[in-house]
Amino acid sequence: MDQLHYAGGVYFTSTRIAKELVEYAAALAAVQQAGIVEIPVRHADGSDNMLSVLVGPSSQIATETVTSEVPEFDDSEALATFQRLRAELAEEHGAPEALVEEGSSNDPRVPHPDWLDEL
Repeated sequence: MDQLHYAGGVYFTSTRIAKELVEYAAALAAVQQAGIVEIPVRHADGSDNMLSVLVGPSSQIATETVTSEVPEFDDSEALATFQRLRAELAEEHGAPEALVEEGSSNDPRVPHPDWLDEL
């Protein structure tokens, strides 16, 4: 079980959801986007709820693994949602460009002969 610190609140969620949430926030930040995701949380009194979390470039989320009397819960639906969201993000933005060898003709720092006409 993890504690999720978000927007001044502290929530219990599964360790796997906490990890996915942080990784999804980082993926959105990398493409300068934000999104809302709903995750299941459990309160100290044992009650469950859904938490809407705005994640993106300026997200301030911290997670911490804790020992708790609060029982784990089924997180399979939320994990499937994260998989879908990350796949959509990858599809929308494609894979990162491969690195180029410094000084090669593909290196954007080296002027291409066609660019010389514009200088």
